[in-house]
Amino acid sequence: MHIRSILFLIALAFSDVSSAQSVTNPVTGRTWMDKNLGASQVAISSTDSASFGHLYQWGRGSDGHQLPTSGTTTEVAGSDFPGHDLFILGSDDWRVPSNPDLWYGWDGLNNPCPWGFSIPTEAEWLEEIATWDSQDAAGAMASLLKLPLAGARSRMSGMIGNVNAFVGYRTRESNGADTRNLGIAVDVAMMGTRAKGDGNCVRCIFDDTSRLDEMQGIESVPLVYPNPTNQSVTLQSTIGSLGCVYFFYDSNGKIQASGQIVQENQTIDLESLPSGLYHLRFSSPIWSNLRVVKY
Repeated sequence: MHIRSILFLIALAFSDVSSAQSVTNPVTGRTWMDKNLGASQVAISSTDSASFGHLYQWGRGSDGHQLPTSGTTTEVAGSDFPGHDLFILGSDDWRVPSNPDLWYGWDGLNNPCPWGFSIPTEAEWLEEIATWDSQDAAGAMASLLKLPLAGARSRMSGMIGNVNAFVGYRTRESNGADTRNLGIAVDVAMMGTRAKGDGNCVRCIFDDTSRLDEMQGIESVPLVYPNPTNQSVTLQSTIGSLGCVYFFYDSNGKIQASGQIVQENQTIDLESLPSGLYHLRFSSPIWSNLRVVKY
């Protein structure tokens, strides 16, 4: 695989979450990322373009489609991983049939948030905006979250519109091809319904304390190295993980390798797999998905 392609895959796997910082609302006790996913800085105004971040189709991971400059296609995906970095046009849902679980929780299959963070629920957004001085763009900017008016990307044209006038923030809830969104305009902030195919901002929230307790249990997150790799990886885990099953999914959602963890430092041979980005999942419910690059 060409070195530029390798670097591109690494960037897709890790760039959106490389500088995650958090803020905590003292009223709700909730901890959020301090900026939009993909943003280079915390907003200094509602129109601060460096704070806009990326625009996600609901349920997709950080595969490149979320970039404002990404290309487009009218071919809908038939799996959880489209296998390309294009923004999918012309359909209320980029995936047919719909999958309502792609962003469910911090360990959701395509959750783009950093470890321990997830897409907020509608209830969490409502709890947050109830603490603002005003439920509008001014209140959103004055809040700890500093939410800018980044606009939205149309599922029909692929164009980004209403910049500096409106923004939509994703929730994890979905119903068929529809999802709940927090919409913020100059004079109002309220929940509404948007299609999964639209491109909207993501602001991640830390999971509740019960999930945090699970994450801080004896089964720590496995380490996978070297990553990227061109031959094999070592899966370093704990004695409590023995017997857990692992799966390597390709970009089309197909299992390309699987097995059972039988020792604390286990070598997994990937030499026969094609070059690309793989999603490593585990049967343990408290382990997050990992991304492994094969070149």
